[in-house]
Amino acid sequence: MITKPDKSPELLNGEIKQILIRTAGEMLPDFEFLGYKNKCYSFKRERQANNVKVYELLYVVFNDKDKNVSCSIASILNPEYIFSNQYNMGMINPHQDLKVLKHNSGGLSYHDAFYFHNGKVETTTKIVRQIFGDVKEYGFPFLDKQLERLKSNLIVKCGCEYIGELKTDKQKLKIEITEELSKGGLLISDIKHPIYVSLKEKLQSVSGQSKEDRQLIPKTAHELLELYCAR
Repeated sequence: MITKPDKSPELLNGEIKQILIRTAGEMLPDFEFLGYKNKCYSFKRERQANNVKVYELLYVVFNDKDKNVSCSIASILNPEYIFSNQYNMGMINPHQDLKVLKHNSGGLSYHDAFYFHNGKVETTTKIVRQIFGDVKEYGFPFLDKQLERLKSNLIVKCGCEYIGELKTDKQKLKIEITEELSKGGLLISDIKHPIYVSLKEKLQSVSGQSKEDRQLIPKTAHELLELYCAR
């Protein structure tokens, strides 16, 4: 697309924002524009899973210098992650690159890892439409799958019930776990805080779960306690 003739004007400073908002309003009307932060344009919609609010995010990073665009998708419970740029393979706040979802692979070449534009209005608008088309084709199934996991996965349900009944000082818990993790070389699974250990053991006691989900239990326990502290 970027090699074809394009006689349209060069993009003005900030014009990509209006193209993104206009195209999202047409193709992804459920997603509202959140803002521009850390060189990233963010869009959000909200859904519910077992009376818990789920934040679904689209992140678009537009690079004018290198003429490329990247997009990622997130489904999170913890609102503190709304503007996070970190990818996440977990069960509570998963965040994936759109191209990784499209190619079903994390080992992508530079050509496959980005969308590309030519800095002109017409072609850039077409690229944005292509991106949002891929969001519908590859991003929406990712979001739907995560929503279903939040509703039905027994590990997630057990963890949400645990923090729903937990009664401890949130600020104190957050400080204690943060201080423990700040020690050099400590993995999340190595946390010795009694509440974390109790929750992890509770999740591990859930039977009939896949090997992949069980491997995520240490991270899940930590993210659930983060969620508890953020509420």
